[in-house]
Amino acid sequence: MARKKLLIAALVVGAFAAALMYMYVQEREEEVERYVGEDYTAEVAVAAMDIPAGEPLEQEHVTTESVPKDFLPANPIMRDDIEIYLGQPVAERIDADSMILSSDFAVSDERATTLSARVPSGERAMTVSVDAISGVGGMLRPGDRVDILGTFPVQDEDELVPEAGAGGQGYVTMSLLQNVTLLAVGDEFAGRDGQASGSYGNVTLSLTPDESELMVIAQTRGELNLLLRNREDMEQVPVNRRTLREVLEELDVINRERKERVDEGPPPCPPNQRRNAAGDCVQDIEIIR
Repeated sequence: MARKKLLIAALVVGAFAAALMYMYVQEREEEVERYVGEDYTAEVAVAAMDIPAGEPLEQEHVTTESVPKDFLPANPIMRDDIEIYLGQPVAERIDADSMILSSDFAVSDERATTLSARVPSGERAMTVSVDAISGVGGMLRPGDRVDILGTFPVQDEDELVPEAGAGGQGYVTMSLLQNVTLLAVGDEFAGRDGQASGSYGNVTLSLTPDESELMVIAQTRGELNLLLRNREDMEQVPVNRRTLREVLEELDVINRERKERVDEGPPPCPPNQRRNAAGDCVQDIEIIR
């Protein structure tokens, strides 16, 4: 009899425990539904890769994630607002997988339309004159990055080229600055949509005060040329000082090295990318049916 009562008590306790567990699970499911529901979450912009300070925000820099609204900071960039910030330089480095905030940009007002609002903190906007040759054939656009070459006359006897006549003439060319962001091309600075106008006579650079002094001196003593970079190329190359005489003496070496590089073909694309018909590395998309 006692064993029967004990069994009944165990069944009652088990049923009660099962009821409590069911109620707990239901409550947790409702809580999860609230957390993942459209009314509770928001699609925000997240860095798909490390974005260096001063780098203009590009579409490939950004992905989106669904985040509970209770966990959002005060100034996240929502998915629908990403277009507003494209082309604007970030004020501080943004690490990959970090939420992108409006305070990460040098401009607090995302709708600012003045050039001063697009100058990164600590840098200055400086305009230099260009022509069809030094300005890359009229194909530059705001947000592009360039290297700046300076060419200057020299009078050292060891660097003169007698064939130039009038006692000879020498020149020296060197990289003055690398990876410089163009804030404006002509009077265009309001974004990167559309085609390059091809009619500009000047470009506006984003420089530190020391770099600005260097550029002022260089403009008064020589000629400047801009070299357009690939958007993904952030490499800093060693600064070489080449004289006209050295270049003429090394023409065979320069052309041989170029032929070897052309014969080798372009470098391989990164993983998960392929080279398209234009020769550019693009994301390789796998279609799953």
